[in-house]
Parts: sequence; C-alpha cells; structure tokens
Amino acid sequence: MTRRILFVDDEPQILEGLRHRLHRQRKLWDMRFADSGQAALEILAKEPFDVIVTDMRMPQMDGATLLKIVQERHPRMVRIVLSGHSELETSLRAVPVAHQFLSKPSEPGTIENIVERACNLQLLINDDIVKQTVAKIDKLPSLPRVYSQLMVALTSENSSTDEVAEILKQDMAICAKILQVVNSAFFRLPRSISKIEEAVRYLGLTTVKHVALAVEVFQQHNGHSRPPLGFSMDVLQQHSLMVGEVASAFFSDKQTKEDAFVVGLLHDIGKLLIAVELPEHLATVLLEMNATGCSMNVAEERVWGVSHAEVGGYLLGLWGLPYSVIEAVANHHVPCRVDTIDFGILAAAYVADLLVHEHVMPRSSTESYGALDLGYLEKLCVVDKLEGWREIVQRLALRQQDARQ
Repeated sequence: MTRRILFVDDEPQILEGLRHRLHRQRKLWDMRFADSGQAALEILAKEPFDVIVTDMRMPQMDGATLLKIVQERHPRMVRIVLSGHSELETSLRAVPVAHQFLSKPSEPGTIENIVERACNLQLLINDDIVKQTVAKIDKLPSLPRVYSQLMVALTSENSSTDEVAEILKQDMAICAKILQVVNSAFFRLPRSISKIEEAVRYLGLTTVKHVALAVEVFQQHNGHSRPPLGFSMDVLQQHSLMVGEVASAFFSDKQTKEDAFVVGLLHDIGKLLIAVELPEHLATVLLEMNATGCSMNVAEERVWGVSHAEVGGYLLGLWGLPYSVIEAVANHHVPCRVDTIDFGILAAAYVADLLVHEHVMPRSSTESYGALDLGYLEKLCVVDKLEGWREIVQRLALRQQDARQ
C-alpha cells in the first residue's frame, strides 16, 4: 500500500534534505513538500494524504495552528511535528493536536519507522467511524478531582517528582499524555520510558504542568454528550487503577512491576474514548450486553466489528507509547493472539482485569465479563498461582475501599 505523506517546512534546505534523505522511500511513499502552512492547506484541499509532518516555527502560520486546522478538516490524517530540540516550549503548544513529536535532525530511519508504524496501526481497526473519532481526539477526559490535585502539587515549590507521579498514577488520561511526550523522538531517549516517576523526573515539573495545561483536562467534558445510563466514569477509573495495582503485584522485578501498572491503568482507555466521543454507539453496545449477557468487548465486535481494546491500542500507538504497552492494551481481552510462552505484562493485564471483575461482581454475573482461559494459563505455566492472585485482589480491594472512606 502506497503511503501519501505531506512534509511542511519554511526552510528550503530542510525540504531539500528530506527529499534527498527519503529518496529510497519513493516506491513506497507518494510524497509532497510544502514551504508554508497555507501551501499545505491548498494541497490538502485538492488531494487526500495519510500523514502530515510539519515544522513548528514558521511565519504567518505555525505548526500548531496548521495541525489544528488539519485535525478539523482531515481528522483521519496522522499528525506529526518535526521540530528543533531547542523549541520545546513552543512545541508544547502542539501537544493537543499532534500524534507524534520528532526532533530534527532525527536519527536515520526514525521518520520512516514512525510514519510506517503510524500507518500500520490503521490495520488494528476496520470501522471508519471509530477511525475518524480516534484521529480527531486531542485530549481525553480526566476526573476534575485528580486534575485539581495535580495543579496544586505542581504550583507548590515543595513538591517532589514522586509526589507528582503518585497523583498522575490515579488518572489514565494525564498519565498517557505524559508518557506520549516523554517517549516522543523529540527527546532523543536511548530507550522507551514506561515508568511515570521516570517520565516526570526527565521532563521536569514545569514541563509536566505545561503538558497538563495544554490538554485542558479540566474542561474535557465541555461540548461532549454525557455517557449513556449504565456507564460510570468513576467506576471505570477505579477499575483501571485497581487492575494496574493487581497486575503490578504479580511481579517482583521493579521495571516489570511499573510496566504492568501502566498497562493496567491504560488497558480500558478505549472505553474512555468511546464513552465521550460515541455515547450513542456505547448505548447500543450496552443494550446488546443486557440482551445477551455477553461481555462488552464481544458486544462491541458484534455491533462495530472492533472492541475498545483495539481502539485503545490504536490511540496509544499514534501517541508513541512503548510497543509492549500498545500490544498489551490492544490484546488484553484476547491475549492468545500474541504468540508467547512467557507470563508478561499482556498476560498480567488479562488476568488482573478478569480477576478484578470477578471480585467486584456477584458470582452470577461474572460470565458477562468472560471466564479465564485456563488453557492459555496452562501454556504459561501459571494456573497454580490463581488462588494466590485472587488473594492479592481481595487485599488490594480492601485497601482501595479504605482509601475512599
């Protein structure tokens, strides 16, 4: 499949450098080059493109403004910022409208890999309505209580990175956006970061505050329809935090514990997206669940042909989170799609999700969430750990309940 890519930069030498560097891609990519935001919009008005890659600092119309217009007029396009490392403060203006950040000069192969990865993620889902919705999302809903706590901590001179990280861990939307920014190629990190504490430490409290303000989390619900009856944002938030804590408790290695927590926290981010952007579709799914007793992901696949797991993985992929996190989120309902014999963060998210549902729902209702695939767990040689894991769920559930009282 030929990718159609539009590059935008006001410096002719930069565009010429891109032409020369990407010459080998001409058989795979149909590329166009524009020397201003206005020129880019004129090209887009005549023909469709899959991806736009733009500089930030340009006269008359900067990259953030251009991407905002592209988001509104061409919501299915992947939007990428290619900007100088010294322009971090300016580039943060593009956080709400950019899917990816790349620094220039970038390492050989970086642009090619990022563009191909973003395009390939389109294959995760097959519903045009869902694709359009995900592509035009610029910020995800966040609970005002958590956002308020974050702002108080960030404006205090005495706040530590660990204190800020603990607040971020309560909220999947802000947490995901912070990880998106720190994992962007803009920062030239030698490895992916999935630890929230490490992300905060690397970015610094001021940048974290700018990112949080940029996504305007507190005002997310303005202009959106309310989720349908039978769906609770608070319940979703509590469940996600619980799954993260349970999945983390399955491991002793510090890095794996943190990765498992992040996956648990983000595993249902697709539900969050759908509840805010497609409330009428979610209502149809809830009716299907009530009528047949099936799980939400099964009902979604019957109604749309895609579940919230793939939608969540698609979004996190566009945001540039580590592949292991994307893979676990996209497959947490059907982990056997990933060929492995190791009990890793994907399996942990799958088990933790079902065990938490099993704990909070009456026994007569657990079938609506599905049952653990014992054959899959036998393959991973962990069936004998189930009872111990159930005890972990009970212990953490009691602690969470005490914390809310």
